[in-house]
Amino acid sequence: MRLSRRQQVVAGLAAVAVAGAGGAYALSGGSGGSQRVTVADAPSAAAATDLTGAPSSTATAAPSPSASPSASGSASATPGPAASHSASARASASPSPSAKAQAAAAPAPTAKPGPVAPPPPPATPHTPPLQSGCKPSYAGANAATADVATALSAAAGKPRTLTLASGGTDKLPPLPVNLVKAVAWQESGWQSAIRACDGGIGTMQLMPATVTWMNGKFGTKNDAQTLAGNTDLGAELLDELVAYYGDSDFGGTYDLSPDPATGRTPLLDLVIAAYNAGAGNVHYTSTTDPVTGVTTGTSVIPNPGYVANVKALMANCPCQVAPVS
Repeated sequence: MRLSRRQQVVAGLAAVAVAGAGGAYALSGGSGGSQRVTVADAPSAAAATDLTGAPSSTATAAPSPSASPSASGSASATPGPAASHSASARASASPSPSAKAQAAAAPAPTAKPGPVAPPPPPATPHTPPLQSGCKPSYAGANAATADVATALSAAAGKPRTLTLASGGTDKLPPLPVNLVKAVAWQESGWQSAIRACDGGIGTMQLMPATVTWMNGKFGTKNDAQTLAGNTDLGAELLDELVAYYGDSDFGGTYDLSPDPATGRTPLLDLVIAAYNAGAGNVHYTSTTDPVTGVTTGTSVIPNPGYVANVKALMANCPCQVAPVS
């Protein structure tokens, strides 16, 4: 029987896409130590990532059947010791213009006045099937790639209102479509019927506890077993993470676009990292240079490889162009 173009693509992606399947919510465990990334210090080459806003040359731009199961840089449930990349390690008598520009791109954490979004609840870590030696199953046939693209675009385009536990709401703008598509590609290769051995469901690799939490916070009744419900729930999780870090660390600002001066994207990096590793393992803290007295924001990212992969997929991925029918 002659395979359709879509079937050929899905067959080629199936093994590796599962290896990228998500973190503590959607979400995946795996190898790799935590990395402390500051505005004054780029990640080391050994981290195989670039969190400055530009896709890393070492990031995988698209899943490949020959890729290693650990290529996604998935986070472990408990971050390891953070590498020291604090601003104080590079102190000088006076900050250079370059350092000032970088500091402006990652300001010290500032909470929004009033109620702020709480983090999602802890969830059981999700281990990618190829790392655990467990083969995924399929609940029926995968949806056509064009249908997945349509569902992801629709999910990304919805403005949402998040109900805060302490009273009030957060009104969130639509998500970047390329972000939602890239996360889904990294998680499952857009396979809507895939089921991970530990319960990760579908295109966005959602865990059951996440489904209940998201429906409650956004007042929805999405079914993770359906393509539309699954993609909407994944977008809700991304929105909740935007609200959590935006409220807690960026004064209620939800802008995920790169800083025009430096290209850095601290909020975007935190959101992507937490989708994979869980908000409990991804942090934004302040670091004050003891010599200059300049306080800047410091991202604690346990899965820099995953973040770099998703950002590379946002810029250069078959999932961002006309889908295969």
